[in-house]
Amino acid sequence: MITQVSSDLTKHELVAVLELIQASLKVSSDDEFKALLAGVEALIPCTHTIICLAKIDAYTHFQSFLKMVNISYPLDWISLYVKDDYAEIDPILRSHYGRFSTQIWSETYRQATSPREQKFIRSAEAFGLSEGVTLGIACRRNGAGSVFSFAGQSMSDHTRHATVLEYLIPHLHVALMRILSPSSTPNPDLSHREREVLDWMKEGKTSWEISHILHISERTVNFHVQNILAKLQASTRGHAIALAIQQGLIGP
Repeated sequence: MITQVSSDLTKHELVAVLELIQASLKVSSDDEFKALLAGVEALIPCTHTIICLAKIDAYTHFQSFLKMVNISYPLDWISLYVKDDYAEIDPILRSHYGRFSTQIWSETYRQATSPREQKFIRSAEAFGLSEGVTLGIACRRNGAGSVFSFAGQSMSDHTRHATVLEYLIPHLHVALMRILSPSSTPNPDLSHREREVLDWMKEGKTSWEISHILHISERTVNFHVQNILAKLQASTRGHAIALAIQQGLIGP
């Protein structure tokens, strides 16, 4: 992971990201989680941050909210969102669930054309929520999916901020789930080869690169990757790495 991160981020961003990942491993309470998110706000120019956990179906589509951790969102906006049932028309939320891909608000808003969606966007803009990035992780084993939203008028360099957040979100998600759903489930039994593949995944290596390092076929690497995801019940490689670090299967 360090190799991959260092090639994309500045030295300041790299140090901050690694410190936040290390801090995420120690989070055990709501207050510590909020302090961790305050550190993220110090890294990217956002003024409003909120995290939600929602119940999802087998296709990772949104069902209902389970938990909200408000760091700095306007309380009046949250009240209006709930009162007017904006979850039904929120373009960011509707686009996020089912795909769990990074949502650049300005890009998603451009695709929102219905009168109700346009009304929602105007309402959000009135609260200073016009520019932002939303990311999250689908956790099928718990039937839940996270939403991490970061907003602010200064977040014009969306691609840059999204890159930083994409490294952090799997670790923030694992920290969130650890607080909400403490588990005594034993660590999965990974084979020696699976641990080797996982270690190289952490360093940001592709399946093709790992195949050359370990002198095995790319197809075999992908087989091991799928086994790792299944054993860890992870939805993405980043999610698997975050879970493995938390469970002590690999070093940070």
